[in-house]
Amino acid sequence: MSTADAPTIGLAYDDDGSGPPLVFLHGGWLSAESWDPQRERFGEEYRIVTPDLRGHGRTGPSEARRYSIGLLTEDLDALLSELEVDEAVICGLSLGSMVAQSYAARHPERVRGLLLAGAVQTFPPVSIPGPMKRLLTPLPMLASSLSFTGSRTTFRSLLSTIRPLNGGPWLAHDPEVRAVALETVDRMPEDEFKKVFAALYRFRPPELDGLSVPARVVYGEHEVSPVKRQSADLARALGCDVYEIRDAAHLVNRDNPEAFDEVLSGLLDEVEG
Repeated sequence: MSTADAPTIGLAYDDDGSGPPLVFLHGGWLSAESWDPQRERFGEEYRIVTPDLRGHGRTGPSEARRYSIGLLTEDLDALLSELEVDEAVICGLSLGSMVAQSYAARHPERVRGLLLAGAVQTFPPVSIPGPMKRLLTPLPMLASSLSFTGSRTTFRSLLSTIRPLNGGPWLAHDPEVRAVALETVDRMPEDEFKKVFAALYRFRPPELDGLSVPARVVYGEHEVSPVKRQSADLARALGCDVYEIRDAAHLVNRDNPEAFDEVLSGLLDEVEG
């Protein structure tokens, strides 16, 4: 593990292997470790870069009082510039998919391919008019919950609000994958949890209709229907196919890594071809 001396913040990251760069961006409140199956699968053929985003994992807290997807995108751009990665295939899950969308919109010349998993255009993934969304913001209630119960219990409460949308466990289909994710969330400081949530909630999707790169959109069979709908919308905007992975939920790359890797392999073949 190395640490980039980036202008905005020093991001902890892993940079392994050689070959065409392949960048993986983890989901909210998780860490770069969530991409370990893909690092193992593609590490012999590609240069794999897996950062811990601001506020997450080994990178840890920052002094910024407010986070945004734009800020996380600037962090990524600074890191890739530091590593002299001029162009790469970018894979993002959930929060990472938002950063990947933003990065592709801002720096299309630096993106060779794009894979968006568990991807959304808004958080929550339902259409709420801007003024109404600001009025109904859950941030004060979230801050109160974090103060009294901590990150893990607050995250479980968020999961309980999603359960009715699909009738079962949503985060992960595999109980072991779910347990590891909850342990990772539990290590995040309450203030960082709140700043990450706010960045998700305030995200405004970029315009991707003009982006012309090989792309794939992926979600799990047990993903909630609003995420599936927004993923389909993203696929139409990108002019690409959308893939539903069986025996998988939101953490699709961990629930069924073999099927996920097959989709990614197809994208990489198209890029290299």
